[in-house]
Amino acid sequence: MLELKRKAIIISLILVSFLLFGTMACVKQRPTRKSVSLPTAGSKDLVSKTVDSTAISKTLPDTAGTKRPAAVPDSVSVNGKMVAVTDSAARDTLSSPDDLQFVVKYTARDSTIMETLAKEVHMYGDAEVTYGTINLKADYIRLNWITNEVYARGTYDSTAKKMVGEPIFQDGGTTYNTKEIRYNFESKKAIIKGIITQEGDGNIRGNKVKKDTEGNFYIQKAMYTTCNLTHPHFYINAPKIKLVHQKQVISGPFNLVISDVPLPIALPFGFFPFPKKKEIGTSGIIFPTYGEEPNGRGFYLRNGGYYFAISEYINAQVTGQIYSTGSWGLGVASTYISRYRYNGSLSLNFNRNRSSDEIDQLIKKGITNDFSIQWSHTPKPRGNSTFSANVNVSSNSYNQFQEFDTQKYISNVASSSVQYNRTMGQYLRGAASLRVNQNFGQISAETGRRENGKTNISSDFSFGVNQIAPFALNNPRGRWYESFRMGLDFSGNYTLTNVLSTIDTSYTSLGFRLTNTIDTARIGKQEILPFNTGSLPDMLKDAQFTGRYSLPISLPNFKILRFLNFTPSMSLNGEVFTKQYRYSVAGQGLIKMDTLQKAGTQYSYNFGAGLNTRFYGTFFVRGKRLEAIRHTVIPSMSFTYTPDFTGDAFGFYQRLQITDDEGTVKELALSKFRGIGSGVSNGKASSVVSFSLNNSFEMKLKSKSDTASTQFEKISLLDNFSLGGNYNLLADSLNLSNITVNANARIGKNLNLNFNMNLDPYTYVPDKSSTAGRKINKYAITQGQGLASLQNLGFTLGTNFSPKKTDSKNKPATGANSTATPEQREFVEQHPELYVDFTIPWNVSLNYNFNLSKPGLSKTTIIQAVNVTGDLSLTKNFKITASTGFDFSAFQPTITQLSLMRDLHCWDMSLSWTPFAGSRTRVSNYSFTLKVKSSILQDLKVSRRRSFYDQSAY
Repeated sequence: MLELKRKAIIISLILVSFLLFGTMACVKQRPTRKSVSLPTAGSKDLVSKTVDSTAISKTLPDTAGTKRPAAVPDSVSVNGKMVAVTDSAARDTLSSPDDLQFVVKYTARDSTIMETLAKEVHMYGDAEVTYGTINLKADYIRLNWITNEVYARGTYDSTAKKMVGEPIFQDGGTTYNTKEIRYNFESKKAIIKGIITQEGDGNIRGNKVKKDTEGNFYIQKAMYTTCNLTHPHFYINAPKIKLVHQKQVISGPFNLVISDVPLPIALPFGFFPFPKKKEIGTSGIIFPTYGEEPNGRGFYLRNGGYYFAISEYINAQVTGQIYSTGSWGLGVASTYISRYRYNGSLSLNFNRNRSSDEIDQLIKKGITNDFSIQWSHTPKPRGNSTFSANVNVSSNSYNQFQEFDTQKYISNVASSSVQYNRTMGQYLRGAASLRVNQNFGQISAETGRRENGKTNISSDFSFGVNQIAPFALNNPRGRWYESFRMGLDFSGNYTLTNVLSTIDTSYTSLGFRLTNTIDTARIGKQEILPFNTGSLPDMLKDAQFTGRYSLPISLPNFKILRFLNFTPSMSLNGEVFTKQYRYSVAGQGLIKMDTLQKAGTQYSYNFGAGLNTRFYGTFFVRGKRLEAIRHTVIPSMSFTYTPDFTGDAFGFYQRLQITDDEGTVKELALSKFRGIGSGVSNGKASSVVSFSLNNSFEMKLKSKSDTASTQFEKISLLDNFSLGGNYNLLADSLNLSNITVNANARIGKNLNLNFNMNLDPYTYVPDKSSTAGRKINKYAITQGQGLASLQNLGFTLGTNFSPKKTDSKNKPATGANSTATPEQREFVEQHPELYVDFTIPWNVSLNYNFNLSKPGLSKTTIIQAVNVTGDLSLTKNFKITASTGFDFSAFQPTITQLSLMRDLHCWDMSLSWTPFAGSRTRVSNYSFTLKVKSSILQDLKVSRRRSFYDQSAY
C-alpha cells in the first residue's frame, strides 16, 4: 500500500511539473524594442515563384477583427529538442533557402508571439518587418513563413477614438500609406485597403488595391491630385486607376472635383506621366491657349504642341499657333545642361502674318514675316578657356506683334554676343567674339509697324600679352624704376551694317570738289538699307576690316611736395587696313579718288602726364546734433601731346597742291586710309590739356543715444559734384571742348538724385543747312550770350519704399524641405521677375525723369515722365500689383497695368487688366488664369507669374 502511494505521488509531481512547464511556455514576455539593421542596397531581388492571389486569401484568414490568441504551443523545436520561448523580442530570423533570397528580420515594441504549429509570428506595438529593400511598419503584423506572407493593420485606440499605427509599406524609394495590407514575399503580390502614395508631383489615393508581380497597382475608387493636404482642394475622381510603377497613371472615365463639388464634364480616359528623377520632364502634349485679338488677327489657338524629354541633359518642345485670318507661326525651343560644365537654351520662332483688313486681302498685301532667334549659353568657370553666348536676334516688328511680355514689347533695342576667351600660360591671352546690335526703328503712322531699323554686325578678335615689369623679374628691391610695366595688344574688327555712313562732300567742308560719282542718298545724312540679301552687295562694299595694335605702358608714379601725385604716361597705337586710297588733281578745285586693294598700316604715339591731389575743408557748426560739415575737393589735370603724322616721312597722308575757285594755291594732306568725310582725326599735331574738379559734401552728426554721446555718424549730403573738359593748344579753332557737369546724391534715406548737364562755350549763328545753326570760333560770353549755352540737361529722382527687414534668424529657410532640383531652384533665383513672392508685405518704387535738349539754335525739347510700380500683399496669400505712369510731354498716361494674384495652396489664380495701353497698336484688355500649381513651387513658397499680353494691330 505504501509503495502504491509513493508511486502516485511521483506521478502527480511529474504531471504538475509538466503542467507548469507547459504554462511557462505560454507566458507572454514584454522586452524592450531592439533595432534591426537593413540589408545593403546592393542586394539582389527576390527570385519569386508565381502564386495565385486567391490562394493567398485562403491560406491566411482575415484577422482584422480577431483578438490575440489565448493559448499557444508550449515549446519550439530547435535542433531536434523542445525548448521554452523565453525571449520573443530577440532577433528571430526565418530563412528558407528553397523559397526566399533574403533574411526576414522582424521586431516589435510590445510583444512577439510565435505559434509553432501554425508557423506564424504575431507582433504587437510598433512592429516592423524588413525583407531586402522592402520594409513594413504597423501596430500589428502577422508573419507566416509557410506561405511567405505578411499581414499588417492598425489598432483602435479607445482613448483617442481612432485607428493608430496603420501600415506604412516601403518598397525601395517608394512609400505607401495604407489601412490594411497583405503581401507575399515570394510572388510580390499584395492586397491593400486604403492606400495613399506619392508619385511625381501628385499623390494617389484609393479604397481597394491589388498589386501584381511587376509592381503595378490596380486601384478602385481612386483619387489623383497634386494637393498635399489630407483633404485636398481638388482631385481627379476615377472608378479605376492603374498605376504603372514609377512611370504613369492610366485611368478610365474620370471627372474633376473642386472643393468637393464634382464638375459635370467627364473624360473617357486619362494618362498622367511621371517625370523621371534625372530628367527635366516627361514627353507629352502642350495644350494651346485660345482667345481673340479684337483688332488684330482674330481668334487664335496659340502655343500648342509637343514636349520632348529627350534625356536628362537635353529637352525640346515644338509649338505652333494659328489665327482665323490666316496668320500662323511655328517655334522650336530647347534647353540643355552638362553638370559642372555649362547650361543653355535655344529658341527659334517664325510667324507669317496676314492683315485682317479686307482691302489688303483682296489686293494680296499686308503679308509680313517675323522671326526670332534666341540662344543663351553659360559656361561654368573651369580650365583656361571659356565659351559663352547671349544671342537675341529678331525682325524689327517681332517684339511689337509676337512678344507677350510688356517690357519686351516696349523695348526698341536688342544686342547679341558670342565670345570665346583663352589664356595660355601666365602672360598670353586670346579672344574672339561676334556681336549683333539692333535698333528696331520707329513705328510708322501709315503702316503701324516699326521701320528704318538699324542692324550692326561686327566680328572681333584679339591677342595680347599681359603687362610685364622687365626690371623686376629677378629679385625686385623696391626701386622706383621697377614699377615700369609694358604689354602688347592686337585686335581686329570687321563690321557689316545696313547704315551707310554719312559723306560730307561740300566744298565748304573739303575745300575742293570730287569728280567721283557719290551716292547722293549718303550726302549729309545716313542711308538706311533694308537688311536683306538684296542689300548685301552695297553693305559689303561699305564694310571694311580694321586691325589695331597697341603697347600699353605704365610708368612709375611720383610724389611732388608730398601732396601732389604725378603720373607720366606714354602709349603707342596703330591700325592695319586692307585697302588704301589714291588722290589726283583733275582740274581747278577738282580731285579724283581711286580705291586700291592694298594693305597698309598707320600708327601714332603720344606722351603725357597727370597731376591730382585731394584736400578738405571743414565748417564746424557745433549744434545740438550737427557737429560739422566737411567739403572734399579732388582737382586733377592731365596733358597729352601727339606729334604731327601728316609728313611724308610717315607715309600716312598724301600731299596735293590744288588751286581753289578763287585762284589761290593751297596744299592739302589727305589720308590714304580714312577716305573722305569719315570725321576722324586729320593727323595733325595736338596738345590737349584736360581738367576736372570733383566735390563731395558730408555732415557729422552726434548719436541720438545719450549713452553714446561721444559717438558720431557721417551722412553724405552730396556724393559727387563734378565738372570737366579739355583744351587743345594746337587746334586752329574751337580749342575748348564742351563742359560737362555731373552730380549724384542721396537725399534722406530713400531719395536718389542723378543729374547731368552739357554746356557749349561757343557762339552759334544761323545756317540754312541745319536748324541748330553753325558753331563759330567765338566765345558766347564775348557775344553777350552768357557764359555758355545749354545743350542738354537731365536728372532723375527715384525712391523705393518697403517695410523694414524682419529678423530671420529664427525663421526656417525658404524651401528647406523642397523637392526641387538644384537646376530648378537656380532658375527661380536667376529669374525673380517671373515669380511672385508673397512673403514681401508691400513695395513701392517711384521715379521721375526729366530731359531738356537744345542743340545750338534749335527749339527746346522737353521730355518728362513719372513712373510708379508697386505691390501689396492684402493677406499672406493675396497680392495686388500695379504699374503706371504719366507722360507730361504727351499729357497722357503711360502703359498702365493692374494685377491680382491669389495663392490657393495648390492653385494659382491671377487677374490682369490693362486699362490704358498708350498706343493704337495695342488695345485695353484683361485676362484671367486659374491653374494647378506644381508642388515644387509650393515648397519654394513662390508662384509663377504669367505675363499679360494684348497684341493687336494687324
